[in-house]
Amino acid sequence: MADRRHSGQVLARLDGPTAADPTRLAVLSDVHLATDATGTWKVFHRTERHLRAAVSAVNERDVDGVVVAGDLTKNGAPAEFDLFDDLAAFDPPLVAVPGNHDFPTTFDERASLPIPSFVERYTPEGLPFRVRFGDVAVIGLDSHAAEPGSPAETWDGRIDAEQLMWLDETLTDASVDSALVVIHHNLPATGALYERYRAELPMQGAVPGFTNPEPLVELLARHAVPLVVTGHLHFPAIERSGDVRELTVPAVSSFPHALLVLEVDERGTTVRSLPLTDGDGMVESIAHGYEKDRVLLSAAQLATFPLVEDFE
Repeated sequence: MADRRHSGQVLARLDGPTAADPTRLAVLSDVHLATDATGTWKVFHRTERHLRAAVSAVNERDVDGVVVAGDLTKNGAPAEFDLFDDLAAFDPPLVAVPGNHDFPTTFDERASLPIPSFVERYTPEGLPFRVRFGDVAVIGLDSHAAEPGSPAETWDGRIDAEQLMWLDETLTDASVDSALVVIHHNLPATGALYERYRAELPMQGAVPGFTNPEPLVELLARHAVPLVVTGHLHFPAIERSGDVRELTVPAVSSFPHALLVLEVDERGTTVRSLPLTDGDGMVESIAHGYEKDRVLLSAAQLATFPLVEDFE
């Protein structure tokens, strides 16, 4: 069998995080797994197939851990989470942070998985969490505004004061050079990228919000966290909010249907993008989503890989 450990298109080579013992992480986001939907730019009728492809891609490689950066499901329905659990037969251990579609909102009357159940299934250390895969510490935050018994009134991101205090203490105790922080919602610089493309592409949508990113960005910069991983916007990107570098993960559900493998060693981190469908699947996806701004952004970003090259 061919060695697949280093396959995939290089999205970036970054000077951090680093690891004394080489560590490989699979990172995916925005699966939007659906049980009863078809079409749209998220190609709902293919979400099960794309998740199966993600499992196969990971299990064919030597990966230490799997991280999901939110939006495991279409609407957070218990049946959708049950299907995710049935299909997500990853060999390495998995952790996940919630996305805006995973937790209940006041404007969606459908039944949602209770927040404690999400924590029990996907964050065995609690939420927020710090877990170690190989030589890398993965720190997960909850950027959804919902709380147990209190649905969110918006899909905008937020980080409350309690999480900021926890993060400050955790980063003080962590070896930051070998750490990455995972959160679903995006930091300001990635939203600015969205706006910059508006002058060149027929973009109609608004940038999804984050109500209070400034304290989080300041805290991450003060601790010199080398990388923050986000999902939510569906297109691949690497941007800086001040001194904080953010890697936005492409979506499993929508074009370009990919997951990322982070190869972390003493030099830094090589980020590889692995497609989860074939050419026909890509054409079908573009046909469903060519009018969607985030599909256009994905195509524009793919054309400029690698997005960052820190290695000499």
